[in-house]
Amino acid sequence: MTPRARPLTWTRYSEAARMFLQGATLPAAGPIALVIGTWLTLVNQGDRIVQGVVPWVKVALNYATPFVVSSLGFLAARRRANVERLAQLLERELGDSDAKP
Repeated sequence: MTPRARPLTWTRYSEAARMFLQGATLPAAGPIALVIGTWLTLVNQGDRIVQGVVPWVKVALNYATPFVVSSLGFLAARRRANVERLAQLLERELGDSDAKP
């Protein structure tokens, strides 16, 4: 039994949600959330953490926010209408550059 390939683009929001829930955004959004979330935590809650009081909800939000934002960017770039529009623009640009001497 071969594993089912994940879709590369989506047309309905339910497909985008399925891609998100299946972890399609994790490889791209995970490292971004780790770096930005750590930076936000150090800047915004560093003094409280040093005092021994960890505001766990705020720390979690510091990581969740960049993860969700970068996931939305990942999914927006893979929306079928956006991909098709980009392909048309590239074809037009490449066609114009071929015609110029």
